[in-house]
Amino acid sequence: MKKISYRAVSIETLTSALPAVMLAGATKLVVAIDVAKTKMMAGFGREDGSTTRLVRFESPTWTRAFVDLVIATGKELGVPVEALMEPTGTYGDGLRALLVANGVKVFMLSPKRVHDAKEVFDGVPSLHDAKSCVVMAQLHRQGVSRAYTPMHVDRVRMRALVSRREVFEKPLQMHLGALEGLLGRRWPELLGDMDVWRRQTPLELLAVYPCPADVLAHEAGARAVMRRASRNSMKPEDVQRVFDSASRSIGLPASEEEREVIRAVVLEALHVRASISSIDKVIEKVATEHETTRGLAPVVGRVTAVVLVAYLGPFSEYGSAAALEKACGLNLKIKSSGNVIGRPSITRRGPPEVRMYLCAASREERSTDRRMVPIARRLPREPQAHRGRWRDAQARACLVARCARRDLRRNQARRCACSQRCVGPGRSCAPAHFARRLVSLRGDRRALI
Repeated sequence: MKKISYRAVSIETLTSALPAVMLAGATKLVVAIDVAKTKMMAGFGREDGSTTRLVRFESPTWTRAFVDLVIATGKELGVPVEALMEPTGTYGDGLRALLVANGVKVFMLSPKRVHDAKEVFDGVPSLHDAKSCVVMAQLHRQGVSRAYTPMHVDRVRMRALVSRREVFEKPLQMHLGALEGLLGRRWPELLGDMDVWRRQTPLELLAVYPCPADVLAHEAGARAVMRRASRNSMKPEDVQRVFDSASRSIGLPASEEEREVIRAVVLEALHVRASISSIDKVIEKVATEHETTRGLAPVVGRVTAVVLVAYLGPFSEYGSAAALEKACGLNLKIKSSGNVIGRPSITRRGPPEVRMYLCAASREERSTDRRMVPIARRLPREPQAHRGRWRDAQARACLVARCARRDLRRNQARRCACSQRCVGPGRSCAPAHFARRLVSLRGDRRALI
């Protein structure tokens, strides 16, 4: 195989006339852009996938000059311009917006495809910015890229709300993890008596009385705090269990400074949890305003429904349930050869937020709903070779997904979520198929509803 030399020139020494001469006779100008934080690379080529000139430029200093170069080259050639980019990070959003505003048709190409094709292209397993541009142009010629479409304003709003919630969710998990370590040293029995991760009452109690000795010394005040925090919903036997654990605790005594550490962690956790609650109210209001989220909210919850639509879009945009499953990153990846059957796992290609919220919804109390009882009995048995940690999360999420499918088929039998008439009682659109194919265990299709 002939050795390929990747030589790039700086945009500072380049004019629109030079690449126009090299691309004379082309019917289409293809510009493949390798996005980076500052040092970007672009390849100017023809419609046949060949790249004739590699250009490097600094972003954002020379971004506008690069866009002007692309527009001027297209006008001088008199051909349409197509730009290729990878949907990685946010550093290329400004450049993409400038290209779209100037009438350039932008295509998005999966970085995984570029990575996998690095050795197929020239037989060399190396990959760098210049080579990425050349490989992107070749893949675009094969038709594996997709045209870029701006996100709907409703999805932009939903994503912003979810991102705002994540700003507080991560610190909350950090504070609760630190609190669990502190309680393991000072009051380990409380971790088994009360759910510190999900309930408000133990946090309110620890904010006032951070150690067992304080609870026993102020029994009346501790009872009042638990009664107020639980809104009189805490049973007397549960309250008494807290005092019993405090009296027989094996935790180490805490000094005044160590008490202040526990108080500080608990108060921060309460503050962050209050912020999350206020954001959840806004998200729940948004969930009731859109038809797509209203159809999913009764099963997965309003917050999870907004997350699914924000990151995946309306389910009616997917041509099949398999495409929707792939977008979630929940389709199985299997590797086998002969008699050796590899351990299957999910691809994790989709947004991680979707899988995180979907698995969290499967752990909620709604999974014990009476609607899910017959579904849980029909969970398929996994083959011996397919056992592993992945099955536990898949099976729990499968309960939520199948219940979602049942609700969609019952509530939208006459009109699907995509506002199209169903063909018949046994047919439905992609939203109705979503639950059947989302996280179904492929080892036993007969167990599907």
